[in-house]
Amino acid sequence: MTPHRILVCLDSLAAGGAERQTVELVKRLDRSLFLPRVVSLHGPRMNQSRHFVGELRASGIEVEELDRRWVPTELTSSLLALRRCIRSFRPVLVHSVSHHCNHLTRFVRFLSGQRFRLLTAIRTEYDARQLRNERLEQRFSTFVVCNSPSMAAKLHASAGLSEARLRYIPNGLDVAHFGKNPDPSLRSSIAPGKRHVALMLARITEQKSPDILARAVGELRIQKRLAADCDFWIVGERESEEVQGKLDRAIREFQLEDCVRQFPATTQPAAFLHAANFSVLASLWEGTPNSVLESLAAGKPALVSEAANASGLIRPGEQGWSVATGGVSALAAGLESVLALPEANLSAMRPSCEARAAEFDLPTMVSRYQTLYLDLLSSR
Repeated sequence: MTPHRILVCLDSLAAGGAERQTVELVKRLDRSLFLPRVVSLHGPRMNQSRHFVGELRASGIEVEELDRRWVPTELTSSLLALRRCIRSFRPVLVHSVSHHCNHLTRFVRFLSGQRFRLLTAIRTEYDARQLRNERLEQRFSTFVVCNSPSMAAKLHASAGLSEARLRYIPNGLDVAHFGKNPDPSLRSSIAPGKRHVALMLARITEQKSPDILARAVGELRIQKRLAADCDFWIVGERESEEVQGKLDRAIREFQLEDCVRQFPATTQPAAFLHAANFSVLASLWEGTPNSVLESLAAGKPALVSEAANASGLIRPGEQGWSVATGGVSALAAGLESVLALPEANLSAMRPSCEARAAEFDLPTMVSRYQTLYLDLLSSR
């Protein structure tokens, strides 16, 4: 049987959770059934890295990088470039991931007379404006998939998407990979003698808001509620200069250079997770955050905003804790409570964290997508 041509369109191939999920899916597709190709819309011209390009090509997957900006003057050329990719590859199914690609692929499908099936994927929570857009545009998608049960409910109730054209597929995780510590010496080399290390594994973006963590630590320090033997690590790609500026100003304002440390995106996130006592995610919005899944797989509980826990990933008291979204004082109080816990209490949460992560194993996610692909193609 000739494999089905699948074109996977992403907003970017930067070091983000949605990108990692999609790359892992594409790499693991059954090549006897599917022939995948990847196209990315944004790149260095939009301050997006090419983090996963080499990994995909090393796996024998063709990648086309359009490197377009999301500005009015380039929207038409972006649309034409994406249409050219689709016409050249002639896929039977286009799997589009995230906001910008979803808009463009739907328009291409409308212009082309719906000659291919279109699966649009939503990897985060939508606000009211985005839900209105979804209501207007979703008829040009053959099917819509999301990774959060709360988002699935919103799409059905607010965007008018029928249950027959909507599916919830949870994120997948290489649980065994994150369960191993690839660098046991990392903590002692960076923070010798520190009693607690809290880790934020996140891109420097408005969504992740790492400056909230810095300001929460600063509040504890000025109120003399922060012990001297605590470290806070922020690991991730610098995508937004504005947010990086906010983070830098918070560190300077509260003189946190000795305890808030920033590292670039890493190819070994598991090493940082195992070096930490717990993880932190202060996101203003999320679907199912990969960094929290990875933390649980490493046996580490997570302190998260309510928005970061929209999918109910963390059961408070079992795999971590939840605090109000966007609140510096709320996060400060949460940090203080967790930092006061004996290490034995955190270690006791490890089995629950690992069990929760095991519910999101990567092979199951890939199997669900392959089944969905075949269902869509058989219904032509």
